[in-house]
Amino acid sequence: MAESGTHLDGIDDASLAREAAGGDQRAFAALVSRHKAAVLHLVSRFCDDPDGMEDLAQEVFVKAYLNLGALRNGAVFRGWLHRIAANTCIDWLRRRKAEAGLVDGLEEGLADERDMERLEAREARRRLESAMTTVLGQQDRTLVVLLGLEGKSVEEVAAITGLSRVNVKVRAFRARRKLRAFLEKDYA
Repeated sequence: MAESGTHLDGIDDASLAREAAGGDQRAFAALVSRHKAAVLHLVSRFCDDPDGMEDLAQEVFVKAYLNLGALRNGAVFRGWLHRIAANTCIDWLRRRKAEAGLVDGLEEGLADERDMERLEAREARRRLESAMTTVLGQQDRTLVVLLGLEGKSVEEVAAITGLSRVNVKVRAFRARRKLRAFLEKDYA
């Protein structure tokens, strides 16, 4: 167990995760504190509303807490947590799409060019999200998000997903090609 003081900073993630799985709330709080900024950064790639980002991050940590027992011994906590975050965000996009019914043209009578640019950027993002959901499987979407939107290296993505570096590169190339073909065909 962790010390009874607040000196959990020197303890590695794997030890904290084991202690948290055993019921140590302070150990889990230390993990949240240590990884919250990275989770919020990843979540911000999917959601631009600050309240929504906080809700998604909280959902990620709740899922992580509930599944600590499934963390394999030797697995890297950070990669495991990022996988949960990416999957949670993808699920959120699906729920949002279903709830909104792909909102069609609610903006009318835009006041100026900046409003038009924001609308176009929002539409482009919606098209990309829709294309990713339509054309790519969950693992390929995760690769595109981690490599393209999060800017993670191939090595980091390989560690997070459990794929080989070569497989990450090949799958990402194919996923991007599918997205490009779909977007050029349907939205050109």
